[in-house]
Amino acid sequence: MTAVRSAQGRAGLASWPLTPIEELDLYLESAADPGLIQLELLAGGHLDVAALGAALAGVLAADPAARRHLAATSRWRRRLRWDAGAPGHDDGMLAVASWRSPGQLAALREWVSAWPIPPCDRAVRLVLAAGPERDVVILQTHHAAFDGISSLALLTAIGAAYRERAGDLAGSGPKAVPPLATRPFDAVGPASTRGADWISRTLTRIAARLPGAVTRIAAYSTRPDRPGYGYVQRSLPVPRPARVGSGPFPTVNDLLVAALIRTVDRWNTAHGRRSGRIRVSVPVNGRGHQDRWADPGNQTRLIRVTARRRERADPGRLLAHVAAQTRAAKERPTAGLDAMSRLLATGWAPAVIKRLVVRLARHLAAPLCTDTALLSNLGAIPCPPCFNGGGAEPLWFSGPARMPRGLGVGALTIAGQLHLCVHYRHTLLGRDAAADFTALYCAALGELTGSPA
Repeated sequence: MTAVRSAQGRAGLASWPLTPIEELDLYLESAADPGLIQLELLAGGHLDVAALGAALAGVLAADPAARRHLAATSRWRRRLRWDAGAPGHDDGMLAVASWRSPGQLAALREWVSAWPIPPCDRAVRLVLAAGPERDVVILQTHHAAFDGISSLALLTAIGAAYRERAGDLAGSGPKAVPPLATRPFDAVGPASTRGADWISRTLTRIAARLPGAVTRIAAYSTRPDRPGYGYVQRSLPVPRPARVGSGPFPTVNDLLVAALIRTVDRWNTAHGRRSGRIRVSVPVNGRGHQDRWADPGNQTRLIRVTARRRERADPGRLLAHVAAQTRAAKERPTAGLDAMSRLLATGWAPAVIKRLVVRLARHLAAPLCTDTALLSNLGAIPCPPCFNGGGAEPLWFSGPARMPRGLGVGALTIAGQLHLCVHYRHTLLGRDAAADFTALYCAALGELTGSPA
């Protein structure tokens, strides 16, 4: 696949309405917690800045769906619309910085995750982080316009366009790279999370005392007011599931979900919190099975996997329980949103009123309704993005994990390697705590497959 495909039924259109999923995602975003999909690729060497910029501009020029932005309109309109706009207005979409150590790269990764992408400008941002031996490409997309599948297709298209343009320039190294201290976006940082997260934490404590409440991950943070996300990245051989009992054959995705449930249970026990009902959100591709890479945009739907204490007691029983739930949920035809969410995102009121109602409903209902954690698995990637590494460049993926959830696991498989990214809000975990949580998660995966982590 060398290009992002235009949305079905929208080819040639200059403007089209947001779907309810897209509109709701836009309303839920805040400056302190931007709704971003983030893909990070470790290139095989150095990339050329001019060729990368030309590749990005070429891909956006070729596909209206990829360069979509919110159409300028009255705030009193009842429905928001995307505008394809004219190609060629791509200033500021490619930022360049440098790093000289893993710690500097981690700081840059966390720093850019705290910056919202204004959807009225463009829903895409590309960062080239030039390293001492290898460069890193970070693609960020606005979740209202892209999901993990369409973001991956966009990065694949940019990589293909780069290889066509780079020629002899590839490997010559980036030119005029500013140091890490040079801010690539704006002079003013993102807003603090202190006020909004204080409300969320207070309501979460109240909700945790209610009967049947969804379990929350025990917080262990040193910087609860810090915006954005932290990341722990791991790569390991793809685990091989085995059939448990007479139920459906577990998938790699089932293993990932079951391991996350066991990890939350153990983490909470170690930190003095009793775990009741653990519920994991699992985004599912809504494009169908015939061509899962077609039709860009945000087209995921959420399924939920729940495990109570009696179902978590035995690893085999837990895995079978998860496999049965995910199989039934995927086969059940459901809409991408529940009835209340669809109502909030339809044209019953002007957009400015709907946004206020949605944000109020989220503050009040999120502690009661939000799941424990998020597991998003893009699966085996048939044509992974490639810039100059022969098609096996390591790639990590993450999405929004708003509080009170605060933690998600992004997964994908390339050439027999499972790339895991545990992303967490600083409100929930500190860096050392997140590393400990990830180690527990890898150990749980090993236990479920009978192999060392």
